[in-house]
Amino acid sequence: MFKQWFHKLFTARTQVDDRPGWQALTSRAHDRDAAEVQAQYTDALSAWRKNPIAWRIIALTADYVVGKSFAIHSPHPPLDDFIRRFWAHPKNHMDLRLAGMCEELARAGDLFVLLFRNPLDGMSYIRFITKDCIQRIETSENDWETELAYYETRPDSLEPRRWPGPQDPAAESAPAICLHYAVNRPIGALLGESDLATMIPWLQRYSRMLEDRVRLHWAARAFLYIVTVPSTQVESKAAQYSTAPESGSIIVKDEGERWEMVTPALHGADAGHDMKAVRGLIDAGSGYPPHWRGEGGDVNLATAEAMQGPPERHLARRQQYFAYLLQDILYHAYQRAAAIDKAPPLPGDHDYTQLFSLAAPDVSLRDNAALAQAAGQMAAAMASLNATLKDAPPELARLAAALTLKFAGEPQSDAALERMLGK
Repeated sequence: MFKQWFHKLFTARTQVDDRPGWQALTSRAHDRDAAEVQAQYTDALSAWRKNPIAWRIIALTADYVVGKSFAIHSPHPPLDDFIRRFWAHPKNHMDLRLAGMCEELARAGDLFVLLFRNPLDGMSYIRFITKDCIQRIETSENDWETELAYYETRPDSLEPRRWPGPQDPAAESAPAICLHYAVNRPIGALLGESDLATMIPWLQRYSRMLEDRVRLHWAARAFLYIVTVPSTQVESKAAQYSTAPESGSIIVKDEGERWEMVTPALHGADAGHDMKAVRGLIDAGSGYPPHWRGEGGDVNLATAEAMQGPPERHLARRQQYFAYLLQDILYHAYQRAAAIDKAPPLPGDHDYTQLFSLAAPDVSLRDNAALAQAAGQMAAAMASLNATLKDAPPELARLAAALTLKFAGEPQSDAALERMLGK
């Protein structure tokens, strides 16, 4: 009996947990493994919270992409009414969420959006899952780009929670669905990557270098007195000056006593070149010029103007994707209301791109000036041509209107041009 009890007490037991919690985040070869995904998200979030440069890079992206206002309407009256109610609903407050959504997309590389449907009126409420809580993404067997479901880690349970995507067969009847959007995503991968991904190692190095310089400059305030006296007076003078003289003290000495003060040599100019090189790598990773983060340096107006082009094109492309993201959220929210007969269905032959009209802020104000100048020159040229020709055909007036509006950045359809010309 004692032998059985002793064996039971001291026998080691192991249990292998092979539940889905140990599966890879995705099955795609170009995706990072789960540990790398978690580490990158944590590093990017930590850098954004602690490093002013990282914070400013993400804030700049949201400032230009979202701007002062971002409005979406629809020429389809039921959809336009739904957009207005969804946008201003107390549980959504979309105007207040846009900057945070844009920042999370840039910081994490992915945005996971939940749409909870109210069965009484069909309205959807928007919520989010952070990237570090996504345990696995389920895709279609014959099309890996078709994402069917997302598994969220829950702190109160060992089993993940499954959120169906819009392509899941059970999505129509589900109380909530999950939508996924990604930036900086390599072809062949399901997950995107943070805007800070390539900069994080250099941000860390720059922080350490700057911290070391601060400590050295603090040490530079320390100094030593070296007192040279005749060899016969070393012991007596050592006892006399055992305590350093206070500031403002007067010391009377003869020509046989010499005082020197020694301070650390920091060679700050040498370190400045290294730190500038690291900042250059950070700027290259962000794509933003140095003066955008407050470093004027030797940048003049002409150089600053030349630097504006590449980052503005990058931000315009990000704004285009962010507009698609918002339109897609609104489209699925409306379709879920129509699925339970709380909104009229959209026409069967509707064009997705024609359902929405967007009023987004201008990334560059210089474009407006350039377009206005081009339109003015085109209008003047067409007016001169019309005056030169004695009997100008009607087609010339139509061409002049079309080209002027095109150069102004507001091209119109043929039907709109006909209405403008009174035909």
